[in-house]
Amino acid sequence: MRTRFAVVVLMTLLACGEVREEIPRADTIPLVVPDTQRRALRPGVRFDPALLQPGARVGELIAQAVDVHQTAVDSSHVGTVRFIGAIELSGRTLRHPDADLANVALCFEADSTSASRLPRWSGDERRPWFCFENRAEAVKALGPPSEGVSATLVVERFTIHRSLSDAVNSARFVRVLRRGRISSRPPG
Repeated sequence: MRTRFAVVVLMTLLACGEVREEIPRADTIPLVVPDTQRRALRPGVRFDPALLQPGARVGELIAQAVDVHQTAVDSSHVGTVRFIGAIELSGRTLRHPDADLANVALCFEADSTSASRLPRWSGDERRPWFCFENRAEAVKALGPPSEGVSATLVVERFTIHRSLSDAVNSARFVRVLRRGRISSRPPG
């Protein structure tokens, strides 16, 4: 009887949102959860943007600038978080989905292994892609904007941009370690 009561109470609390999942915490990272523990979510090292402070380590990178605020519309958080540190990623080039930028912006989508090491804002379920802020250098190494050129590369200054409408993450291209051929397979 006691077990049945405990199950009913737990189910009621879960339905009301009163029970919070225990999330392992790292030394300097607020609410970071490797996605290997949460399969339903996109891969990444999760952090709570409202609690993140400059200097905090999120995975392999360190938060350099945090400009986040809560919206009046739905109380979600929007803004920008820029990280310092270089990170090696594998994946493939990607055309920007905006038709006006498809032949201008050079973008890159990390494969699932690399995406699992990138910082990810809690609640952000966008695909793990970004555009290069230093387009000319990236184009010299990877070629013009195209779909599916596989590569392993190094980027720095990974920046998460979140807004109520379209926002695209960015990173500064550093160098290509390996460049493959055009692949029709999505990363992951």
